[in-house]
Amino acid sequence: MAGNKWTVARAARYARDARIATAAYLREAPVARTWQISKLMRAHQVHTAHLGQPEAATMLLFGGLGYRPPFPSAWPEAADLIVTDEAHCLDSAQLYVLTPQMCDVVVAAALSLTVEDLQLLDADDLPSPTGLVVLPHPLLVTGVGGDLSDDRAYCWSTPASVLRPDPEKADGVGSAPAVRVSAYDDTHGPVRPDSFRDLAAEARRQGTPLPPLLLDSIRCLPFRYTDGDPQALDRLAAAARHVDGALRNTAAAHGLDESHVEGEYAPDSQIDDVDDTFTLRFLYAFWRLCEQRLTDVAPTEVNHAARLQADRAQVPADVRVVQLRQRDPARDRPTQDRAWQHRWVVRMHKVRQWYPSEQRHKVIYRGPYVKGPAERPLLRGEAARALVR
Repeated sequence: MAGNKWTVARAARYARDARIATAAYLREAPVARTWQISKLMRAHQVHTAHLGQPEAATMLLFGGLGYRPPFPSAWPEAADLIVTDEAHCLDSAQLYVLTPQMCDVVVAAALSLTVEDLQLLDADDLPSPTGLVVLPHPLLVTGVGGDLSDDRAYCWSTPASVLRPDPEKADGVGSAPAVRVSAYDDTHGPVRPDSFRDLAAEARRQGTPLPPLLLDSIRCLPFRYTDGDPQALDRLAAAARHVDGALRNTAAAHGLDESHVEGEYAPDSQIDDVDDTFTLRFLYAFWRLCEQRLTDVAPTEVNHAARLQADRAQVPADVRVVQLRQRDPARDRPTQDRAWQHRWVVRMHKVRQWYPSEQRHKVIYRGPYVKGPAERPLLRGEAARALVR
């Protein structure tokens, strides 16, 4: 939707088309498996650097993706299994689209979350068993290893389970219920490293051009699970920085530019994912906001053509638009005597609310809304908080 004003109708059409095309690509394209092999090999390197043992790394890698032994014995087999399962997740997902204002609020809410907040997640926090939330524009995210991505959609699916240590089991391994989470890059977004350009060229050569959404990462987030090793996340992040740094150096030595960005991009506009949890934080914030009265979640109109297209692809046609409830426009209108240069989220308060009937805490947000001209960039982090104190 580059160059077009965001509307619900355009967003719903993009989400439907992107889901169908991306699922078909994952099912059919050999290059999708080649790309996934490279992702799996990089992830295995990170886990090996973290744990020091390839066998333990294999367990953590596939167990963290929701699989149980026996694991695939070769990377092509593993890649085929993963992309086929991911296509199935897309096929069954309930589609959600965020308005630009709602996306700003979810990002601000996500940046307020901690790892401890994520441990409050339970199955009933999900607005639907499966879902694909499509953003109004790509989010530029600097990963824990230093690579830049342009996130455009996030998918989740239940039921799922993740392997974890269990000393009471004979093999020392147990499982915990979880949600499987996937992040998708914007194929037409501004982040275009040479490896992506090579992938796009090979996909065209094979007759399977890249779809609107490109699968980037998959993981499982356990429900109400506390890691017995609080330093594990820091060690894993350090391993990712080491492996990704080495990969970038190798690419540079072969004349490849893995940091190329096109279009309008300011170096300070990205989100820094310092511990590889931004996808989880974004989705958890989105799920919690969907449950609260400050948010409207409503189905969009489905015309006859969209219904036929969905029926042919054997996927649901419905799309739900997620937006903030309407406020008095006069309260949000900037004063005329000041030239506002930014937008920012104000009056957002994160609270851990105790629910006696469920005997647990839940994260709730009180009163967020966006202030400032719609065409101005959004302030995030400390600068945004400083403005509203």
